[in-house]
Amino acid sequence: MIVKMKKLTLFIREANRRKAIEALRRLGVVHLKSLKQQQAPDINDITNKIEQAERALNILNQYRHAADMRKEVSLKIEVQNKVEEVLKFYEELRACEQEFDKAGQQLDQYRPWGGFNPDGIKAFSEKGISITLYQVNEREFQQIKDRSDVRVIRQEKGYVYLAHITYKAGDTLPFASAHIPEENFDSLCEKHIKLKKRIAEISTGLQSEAHTFKAIKNYHAVLEKKHHFLKAVYGMQEEQGFSYVQGYMPEDGHDNLVKLAEIYRAGYLFEDPDNADDVPTLIRNPRWIEIINPVLKFMHTVPGYAEYDISAWFLLFFSLFFAMLIGDAGYGVIFLIATFIMRKRFKHVPAQPFFLMYVLSLATIVWGAITGTWFGAESIAQLPFLNPLIIQSISSFGTDNQNLMIFICFTIGITHLTIAHLTVGLRILNSIKALAELGWILVLWGLYFVAGMLVIGRAMPGYTFWLIAAGTALLLVFSEPQKNILKAIGLSLTTIPLKIISSFADIVSYLRLFAVGYATVVLASTFNDMVMAIGFNSIISGIAAAIILFLGHLLNIVLGFMAVIVHGIRLNMLEFSGQMGMSWSGKEYSPFKE
Repeated sequence: MIVKMKKLTLFIREANRRKAIEALRRLGVVHLKSLKQQQAPDINDITNKIEQAERALNILNQYRHAADMRKEVSLKIEVQNKVEEVLKFYEELRACEQEFDKAGQQLDQYRPWGGFNPDGIKAFSEKGISITLYQVNEREFQQIKDRSDVRVIRQEKGYVYLAHITYKAGDTLPFASAHIPEENFDSLCEKHIKLKKRIAEISTGLQSEAHTFKAIKNYHAVLEKKHHFLKAVYGMQEEQGFSYVQGYMPEDGHDNLVKLAEIYRAGYLFEDPDNADDVPTLIRNPRWIEIINPVLKFMHTVPGYAEYDISAWFLLFFSLFFAMLIGDAGYGVIFLIATFIMRKRFKHVPAQPFFLMYVLSLATIVWGAITGTWFGAESIAQLPFLNPLIIQSISSFGTDNQNLMIFICFTIGITHLTIAHLTVGLRILNSIKALAELGWILVLWGLYFVAGMLVIGRAMPGYTFWLIAAGTALLLVFSEPQKNILKAIGLSLTTIPLKIISSFADIVSYLRLFAVGYATVVLASTFNDMVMAIGFNSIISGIAAAIILFLGHLLNIVLGFMAVIVHGIRLNMLEFSGQMGMSWSGKEYSPFKE
C-alpha cells in the first residue's frame, strides 16, 4: 500500500545547521524538498569533480576487459589526481587519433600517384614547366588520350590518373585538377607511424590504469554523498539567524525526528501534504507481494501519491497472463529448473526476481497441464500421468473450443476491470461520485455481453440494454456532480461517450490472451512436425532435426517473453490502470540518508 506521508518543516539555529543536517542524514527518513536554488562554490566544485570521475570511469571501463583486474585495489594516493591523469591521457589519445585519421586520409590521396614531394612540382613551375594532376573517368580520358602533353600514371576502377605537362602558362585540361596534400609523402608517413606508436603507448597506459576503476568508483560515491549533503545545506532557507528545511516522511517515523529535534534544539512542524503532486510515493507491502517489484522497476513506473498501489492485483493477474501467453507446461518446467540453478549460482543477488520466476513458472506449468500443452506435442499430454490433468473443454488441441477460450478471456477482462472500479469506488465510498463507479461497472458488464455477441455469437441476456442504460445514466449524473443536474449531464456528455467506446475496446483487448497463446501452441507444433518429417533415420538427419527442434522452441520462448512484455504488462498498465484513472506520474520516495 502507499504509505501516508507527513510534510515536515524543521527549524534549526544557524550555528547547528551542518550538525543537524548530518544527523538528519543519519536518520535517513526525510525526502528533502529544496527551498531555493543551490548555488555555492562548494557545490560547483563537487559537481565538476563528479563529472570528471564519471568520465574517468567510462574511459577505464573500456579497458577493464583487457586488464588484469586481480590487481584492482584502493588507491593510497589522491584519487582526484588519478582522475585528472586519466582524463589528460584520454584527451591526448583522442587528439592523436584525430591526427592519425587525418594523416591516413592524406596518405590515401597520395596512393594513386605514388609517393612524391609536392614541392618538386612547385620547383618545376618556377622553371616554366607546369605540371597538373587530374583524375578523370574513362569517357573523359577518350577526349585527351592522344595528346602528347598527357602522361598516364595509373588506371583503376574506371578512373584514369594522369599528369598534364606543359611549357605554356595557363594551359590546362577541361577538368577539375586533383587535390594533393601540401605536406610531402615521406613526412606524412613518418607522422603516421609516430602517431600510431603514441596511440598504442597511451592505450597501454590506460589499460594499466584500469585496476584503479574500483578506487575511482568509491571516490565517485563519496563525492555523490558530499554533493547530496551540500545540496541539503545550501537548499535551506535562512531567516534571521535560523534556517529551515522542508521534506516529506512516513507518518510512523516522526518519533525519531522528534528526538533529533530535541538534541539540536530545533523546532519542527508536521502537516498533512497540501499538494499531492509534490509528495513522493513510498510503497510497503508484504514480502509475497513485493516479488512483483522487479517488473514495476523494469517499467520505471511509480504511482502518484494520490493514486493507487496495484501491486497485489498486478502480481495476481500478471501471473495469469504470463501463464496464458506462454501457455506451455514444458516451457514452465524449463523456466523453473533454470531459475533454481540461477538462484544457486547467484546467492547474493536480491531474491525477488527469482521468487517471481518461481511463481510465473508454476503458473505456466498449471495452465499448460490443464490445457494439455507440453512442448506443443499432443502425444506428451496423452501420457497416463498427464492426461487426467487436462480439462478437455479448454484443451489446446481441441477442435471446437476456441469460442469458449475467447469467452474465458472476456470474462477475465471484465473481472479485471470490475476490480479496478471497485477499488476506486471503495476509496470514495462517502462521496456521491462513488455512484459513477457503480455506473461504470454496470456499463462494462453490458459491454461484456455485447462483445460476446459480436465476436463469438453468444446470446445476450435480456437485461443487457438496461445494464448499459442504467450505468450510462449514473455516469451522466454523477461523473461531474453539480447542483444543477442538467449542467452535470452537459459536462459528462463531453467525455462519457468516448470513454464508453474506449471501455468496449478494453474488454475486447483481452482477446490477445487467447490469440497469442494459441499462436505459441501452433508454432511449437509446426516445429515438431518439421522435425518428424526430417526424422532421425541417420546421423545427419538426426543432427538437423535436433538443431531445428532446439532453435524452434528457443524462438518460441523468446517470442513468448516478448508477448508477456507487450501484452501481459500492457493489460495491467493500460487497460486496468486506465479504468482507475492512473497516470503513473509519481516520484519515488528517496530519503536523505547515508
